[in-house]
Amino acid sequence: MLESGSNGRSPLLDWLERLNPIANFVLLNLFWLFGSLLIVTIPAMTAALFASVAPWARGQSPNAPLSSFWTAVRRYWFKATMMGIIDLVLGGLIVLNLLAIRGMGFEQFIAVPAFTLTVLFGVFLVVVNVYAWPLLVTLDQPLRSLLKNGLRVALAHPFWGVLVALVVIGILLASLLLPRITFLTISFTAAALITYWGAWRIMQRYLDEDDLKMLGLEQVEESVSDEQT
Repeated sequence: MLESGSNGRSPLLDWLERLNPIANFVLLNLFWLFGSLLIVTIPAMTAALFASVAPWARGQSPNAPLSSFWTAVRRYWFKATMMGIIDLVLGGLIVLNLLAIRGMGFEQFIAVPAFTLTVLFGVFLVVVNVYAWPLLVTLDQPLRSLLKNGLRVALAHPFWGVLVALVVIGILLASLLLPRITFLTISFTAAALITYWGAWRIMQRYLDEDDLKMLGLEQVEESVSDEQT
């Protein structure tokens, strides 16, 4: 017979509750990985992954993250797909420009500044994405407003966005060197969690009381202030 803990509950149940966030973390990674096999579903799956890890990054307790994943797929698939298409087009232009510069040769006077501008534009595109995807699942905005706000935040905080992007890229590259099980179970969820956490450090500065109330953060701030007093 299982012994009860000090709170009258089975220690096994306590351990299962502690393991539940880890299991959700792994399952979210698997959901994203296998849901993205169709390629065209990658943007929708990415938005859903950000939406699922967002409460963790904001210091909240997620409410059924596995079921919210599929709800987020249905909710954000259109905007996420449009953002994915924009990224694909702009990324393709960057690659084509780099190929053209390579064919031109760096002995040409215009090649070096063209290469520098292209690389800077590519870096800025990455920074915009660092902020835009978390914004997508945080505030209910039209796509145009979402992209405009992502650009504004990226222009105001470019270096922090670059730092977050480098950390995430480092994690994904490191996972390729680790056992394959790491790539299958934690890599993408960890990347989304760190990206949202980094973006949230900046985004929360621009949120008003209505935004915080919508996210359920008013209660969190009140409880923290009560504990401090």
